[in-house]
Amino acid sequence: MKSQYNVILFDVWNILFSRSAQTKATIPPKTLKAILSSDIWFEYECNRFSEDECYLRVAEAFSLEPSDVAEAFEQARGNVNSNDNLISWIHNLKQDAGSDLSIYGMVNISQSDYAVLCERSSVWDIFDDVFTSGQTGMRKPDICFYKHVLRATLARPEEVIFVDDRPENVLSARSLGMQGILFEDDASLCRRIKNLLEDPVQRGNAFLERNAKLMDSVTNTGITIRDNFTQLLLLEATNNRDLVYLQEHPKTWNYFIGKPLLTTDYYPDDLDTTCAAMTVLEPSRRLIASILDEIPTYISRDGIVLTYYDRTRPRVDPVVCVNVLRLFFKHGRGHELPATLNWVRNVLYHRAYLEGTRYYPTPEAFLYFFGRLLETSNDPALRQELIPILTGCIKERVGAEGDALCLAMRLLTCQFVGASNELDMAMLRSMQCEDGGWETGWVYRYGSSNIMIGNRGLATALAVKALANAV
Repeated sequence: MKSQYNVILFDVWNILFSRSAQTKATIPPKTLKAILSSDIWFEYECNRFSEDECYLRVAEAFSLEPSDVAEAFEQARGNVNSNDNLISWIHNLKQDAGSDLSIYGMVNISQSDYAVLCERSSVWDIFDDVFTSGQTGMRKPDICFYKHVLRATLARPEEVIFVDDRPENVLSARSLGMQGILFEDDASLCRRIKNLLEDPVQRGNAFLERNAKLMDSVTNTGITIRDNFTQLLLLEATNNRDLVYLQEHPKTWNYFIGKPLLTTDYYPDDLDTTCAAMTVLEPSRRLIASILDEIPTYISRDGIVLTYYDRTRPRVDPVVCVNVLRLFFKHGRGHELPATLNWVRNVLYHRAYLEGTRYYPTPEAFLYFFGRLLETSNDPALRQELIPILTGCIKERVGAEGDALCLAMRLLTCQFVGASNELDMAMLRSMQCEDGGWETGWVYRYGSSNIMIGNRGLATALAVKALANAV
């Protein structure tokens, strides 16, 4: 997927160059900053008068000696440092893009200051051309300057990324239809530019392949966890067994791979992981039938399926119930768990999921897995009844805050019910990291301690799937 952007306009001050108002001159830094924001300086930057005349006018306006003004700005010219790391990154970006990308400078700077900078730095080599206020007689944020640059470069606004550290300058660019980026730091700038220029699906898939079989889960307390459940979800999202590792079980499955962490030494097999394994791996029908036969013996007093194959832990969770029901409906046996189905239907209808569930921290987890249940179900009456309710529920979540996994689950559910969601799609794209992956998304939590468990691989896999579906 080729990017719509083929031009980047960069300011240089406080992005590629830093300058300090601290000098050994007699003029205080506060006064120097005021001079740089004065109408006199703005006129000087547009070449309305000479450097000497500028210093005379500044001296008169600020009650200073012209010689002190000249000395202060001569010293300030020596206090300019280049951001070599970012300059190198832009150089590599341009080299990789080749003829598909043009990079220009657009700078408020006087002719004399520009000449000095050109002598001291080779940074200008990264630009196809540089437009300065001293050359054009126009300066940012005046709209005429932007229009001049567009005409000179033959660029259309919708093809241009504009980078500046001043909000008013970015606003003017956006008002013409450019994609404006307000500079905050190098890392966020590089991430945002890559996200605008490069294919997010290709980058996401490359991240998954580079990290094959290395995508462990992690807690919000920094503990690494190896678990079957997340690996099964990752496998389902990618359909690529080479990306995951599993500790397979002959019948019922355990959440953990190896020793349980942050919980009791004995941790029973659970219905959630078991049903995920039966759904994703599709073992023999005989094995699946034996699992389905046994599950109805693990129910609460309300007739709702339990979470664990351990009756001394009578925990229930609606997301676990949905995942169990999915396996039952996939094999035409959904009618065997009526109380469980009725309960999750009520959880959906009454929005009981809004603060998450015992084991799942986000509303999106319940809605996403509910959508997977309905997508799998071969019961037309169930789909006819519940898809409209699910549609209303997921539309209510559009634009809500959430991590990458949360947004990906929301988008995939929107796509299942046919609901448009450009807002969250744009947000998800903007959250992609420079390495092509997305940050850890919290999918699960310990019911007793509320410690969260997340996984970058799963967040990336579901984000890639959501973005790929939208193409």
